[in-house]
Amino acid sequence: MKNTIVGLLVSLMLLSGNLGAKVPVTQSQKLRLTDNWEFLRQDVGNIWELVRPMKVGQPEGSPIWTKVTLPHCFNAEDAVDPDVNYYQGPGWYKTQLTIDNPYKNGRILLEFEGAGQKTDVYIYMTKVAGHTGGYDSWNVDITDAVNTFLSSKEAERFGGRVPLSIRCDNTRDAEMIPSDLSDFNLYGGIYRYLNLVYLPEVSIASLKIEPVLDQKLKQATLKINSFFYNPSDVRKATVEWRVKDSQGNVYYPAGRMKSLLSANSALPTSR
Repeated sequence: MKNTIVGLLVSLMLLSGNLGAKVPVTQSQKLRLTDNWEFLRQDVGNIWELVRPMKVGQPEGSPIWTKVTLPHCFNAEDAVDPDVNYYQGPGWYKTQLTIDNPYKNGRILLEFEGAGQKTDVYIYMTKVAGHTGGYDSWNVDITDAVNTFLSSKEAERFGGRVPLSIRCDNTRDAEMIPSDLSDFNLYGGIYRYLNLVYLPEVSIASLKIEPVLDQKLKQATLKINSFFYNPSDVRKATVEWRVKDSQGNVYYPAGRMKSLLSANSALPTSR
C-alpha cells in the first residue's frame, strides 16, 4: 500500500464590515423575488411617495403603478419597435418583503443578477445601496436597515412586512461604459433575477486552496486561506472542515477551530 503524507495548513482571516466584493452564496440560500411587484416608468419626487399612507381613489394614489413580475425590462417592447425611440430614463419597482431568516443573528442580503443601468435600493426610506453597471451580479446587505425598520412604529402599518423600493435608470450618460454611442440598446430595469439571501452571522466570503506536492509525489501540503464575511465583528466561532476525494469520500478527518482570529495550524495525517 502506498502511503501519502498530507499536511493541511489552514489560515482563517476575519473581515469586519461590509465587503467591497460580492459575497458568494449557494442556491439553497436563495429565494427568488419574482412576484408581487409594482412598476412605474417615470421618476417620483422622493422616496416618501412610495411608502406614505394612501387610500384607493385619492390623489396620493397617482401616478398609477402596474403589476409586474421579475425579471422585467422597461424596454421590452419599444427597444424592438422601429417606429419609436426606446425609453431612456428612471423607473421604479416596489414590493414588501416577509423576512424569515433561519439563522440566529443572521444576515439578510439582496442579490442582483443584473439591473440596468444605475440602481438605487431603499428599505422603507433608507437608501442602502447604489450601483452603477448593468451587466454584473452584485449584492447588498440590508440587515441593519431591516432591523431598524421592524423595530419602528411604521412596521405596524405594513403588517410586519418590509417595504423595498428600487430605482433603475438607463438615462443617457456619456461617462458610462458601454457608451451610448454603441450599436445596441442599453436596457433599463431588473432584467435578471433578484434573490433574497439569508446567511449565518459569520459566513465564508472567499476561499483559496493551494495544493503543493513534493518531488517524489509522496508528501503534499494543502494550504487553505479563508476570508470570512463578518460585519457584526464576531470574535469567536467554530469552523469545521473536511477534505473529500472526487467520489465524495472523506479523505481527511474533520477539523475544527474555535477562533477566527489569526488561526494557523498544520495537521499531518497519512493514508
